[in-house]
Amino acid sequence: MPKRISDVSLHVYVTPETLDDAVETVRSVVDSHLRNRDIFAWRFTLPVEPDDATHRTLETQWYADHPGGEPGACRTYEIAISLVGAASRLTEANVAALEQKLALAISALTPAPPSATIPWTIRATHRETSAFDTNRELPASPRIQARPGRPESGVGDRR
Repeated sequence: MPKRISDVSLHVYVTPETLDDAVETVRSVVDSHLRNRDIFAWRFTLPVEPDDATHRTLETQWYADHPGGEPGACRTYEIAISLVGAASRLTEANVAALEQKLALAISALTPAPPSATIPWTIRATHRETSAFDTNRELPASPRIQARPGRPESGVGDRR
């Protein structure tokens, strides 16, 4: 069955401390938005290079919002969210609603000093694929050996 993949890219210009709050906020908004939907989601966070156009834009916005201020440890991070599901469930309107919820939640965050606001951008892209099979079983890795009383995957085995 064809699947739709929607990638939501949220860039924020924040300190590492505020980044933790932003990531937790994103996690909460995505979880709430996807509740009771058959959509798979994953998220990762990456620092953005200082010569990237998005970083320059957000840094410029920060300086405009804080005349004479210094950003301290602020830098740009991308919080990337990938969503996979049936096209009938993962509509453009559904993703637009998620973008709106994320924008409102990030705007409501109180950043760590020296910031008074969080400069951010958000965008989404969509594509269709028939090659993504969420029901496929992966073969067991030959390096992972089941032991009596231990999980087969090795999760929780901390020897």
